[in-house]
Amino acid sequence: MPYQDQHVEENLKYNLDSQSPREYQVTLSSGEKMYLLAANSMDAAYSALELSEDRHTKLINVSLIDEW
Repeated sequence: MPYQDQHVEENLKYNLDSQSPREYQVTLSSGEKMYLLAANSMDAAYSALELSEDRHTKLINVSLIDEW
């Protein structure tokens, strides 16, 4: 499969193209809970990992907040 086709397929798989930001809850090993907006779960996970590293804690969980 050509690289371009694979890239398009991955974007569809993770819904990277047209989703508005969604809210995620981040739990750190310190017990701290934070909230962030991200286009998809992969972006949320990377952002949460950065937050945990900035605070010198371990990342425990990232979960999508249920929408109404």
